[in-house]
Amino acid sequence: MNFAETLVLVLAAVYGLAGLLLSILVTCIWHAGFHRRRAASGELLALRLLPPVGAAFLIYEPAHEAEQAGPLLAGLVIFALITLGHGIVRAWHAGAAAAALLHRCARNNRGLVIAEQPVDVIEVSDPLVAVIGAWRPRIVVARGVLAACTDEEIRQVVAHEVAHVSARDNVKLLLLLASPDALAWAPTGKALIARWRAAAEFEADARASGADRRKRVALASALIKVARLSIGTRHQFPVLSMPIASDDVEGRVRRLLAPLRPSPRTLHIQVVFAGACLIAVLAVPLYGIVQELIEVLVAFGR
Repeated sequence: MNFAETLVLVLAAVYGLAGLLLSILVTCIWHAGFHRRRAASGELLALRLLPPVGAAFLIYEPAHEAEQAGPLLAGLVIFALITLGHGIVRAWHAGAAAAALLHRCARNNRGLVIAEQPVDVIEVSDPLVAVIGAWRPRIVVARGVLAACTDEEIRQVVAHEVAHVSARDNVKLLLLLASPDALAWAPTGKALIARWRAAAEFEADARASGADRRKRVALASALIKVARLSIGTRHQFPVLSMPIASDDVEGRVRRLLAPLRPSPRTLHIQVVFAGACLIAVLAVPLYGIVQELIEVLVAFGR
């Protein structure tokens, strides 16, 4: 095996091993008490993406002569390829489901402009109000929801979805769904995504209504109406969507009607990226030890 082939295998193996270890670390952090914390969506996003991002910044393999890889290295390479491939498949299925719904609704939709925002009114049995898609997100509203809500309630519903679009929540959701690591198969990974979705809904509510009591009441009323329309219906919303009344409606209504309190500070994606870069910088003194461990990894079982 020449140097280039060994280098590719080692980088893939180190990525797989680092991602696995960081997944275990995230699981420990989650069960150590983070799951009880009122975390902002940015913190939850950073924690969920720590394994793949951190692993990418930890891979290290200085130049050396070609050598024969051992079975442990091969196993880690296979593990890395499986996690990467499964992430790609999850992303493809999520995007395909969203595209299929939009295509199915395209024949019967009618475009409207609500609160200066283009909205697709669709004919579906479910009371669907959501942002669908990642790169070109579209706001869709079922005709039944339009009929059930007042003009002010519909404006607040659309404002809520616009808040999702502005925050690029569907792109973040796609990253969470496609994250290539072991957490994707663990209950902790699913719990982190569920908590992120709930936090993103709370934050979109806050951005849509602000401190305006009238807007907050209108949005709470719309949430209740959409939830009532949902009773007895089959919810088959695409994974890559942020439906307005799918996560903790009761908690969101209570928060909208309660006295205002400071929202948790959220992390910007620049801070998350800077933190990931800092991992590699702080690890410089350890690179000698890392190199020795990699040599053991390559030769193990050979």
